[in-house]
Amino acid sequence: MPPASKSAAQSPAKTVGRAALLLRIIASSHNQSLRLVDIAKMASLDKSTAQRLLQRLVLERLAVRDPVRGYRLGPLIYELGLVALPGTNLREVSQPYLHTLAQATGDMVFLVGRSGHESICLSRIAGNYPIQTMTRTEGDRHPLGVGAGGLAILASMRDAEIRLVLEAVQPRLQAYQITPERILKAIDDTRGRGGIAIDAGNAALDVTAIGRTVHDRGRAPVASVFVASIGERMMDSRQKQVTRLLVDCVNSIEHVFH
Repeated sequence: MPPASKSAAQSPAKTVGRAALLLRIIASSHNQSLRLVDIAKMASLDKSTAQRLLQRLVLERLAVRDPVRGYRLGPLIYELGLVALPGTNLREVSQPYLHTLAQATGDMVFLVGRSGHESICLSRIAGNYPIQTMTRTEGDRHPLGVGAGGLAILASMRDAEIRLVLEAVQPRLQAYQITPERILKAIDDTRGRGGIAIDAGNAALDVTAIGRTVHDRGRAPVASVFVASIGERMMDSRQKQVTRLLVDCVNSIEHVFH
């Protein structure tokens, strides 16, 4: 029997990759539901291919199709997640330091983790300032480079990795009214500030956020912490104060996480 061709051998892996992409797209939807035509467009797939993959995901309980609202993540995702926690849980380790930062700044504090070409919100802690910015909820996903948290992570990556990420997420950036060129400029600015990412009204209108990367023991960027507040509260002098507190928080997390 002749050996399988290279393209045939790669086909199952390609299918798995496409299915995973569809799940990430569904998860990144703000309302957690998308129509078939929306998913196909965001995945750069023809409608029939996307439909076949989605039908299989529904069959495996990885996705659910609502006739009115469209597709959302299925119950098997939750069930698998219950046993997928790493040995060292970054979210758990970070909690006391995130609470301290929220109390010290009075503002909303977020922990986001890196998930492939995206960031995912792992934790959200409210401060005591009367106006809190609910820009993200736990489980929200966005392309790396969007928002202070995702920008901080992306700016900490190698240039070759950055190019691959931007190529992968480019079809989704239009929804955020942002371009790869703007993200590259923001990366240069972030590196010029020693790794401090600042997003002033791009990810959320009238909201300014300041983020910094959390590295693992090998200095790979695995997450970030950012503080968000209304723009008029985040003046230059206060940004400096928040940055100092943010750096202390991240340093403390890294010390325990390592």
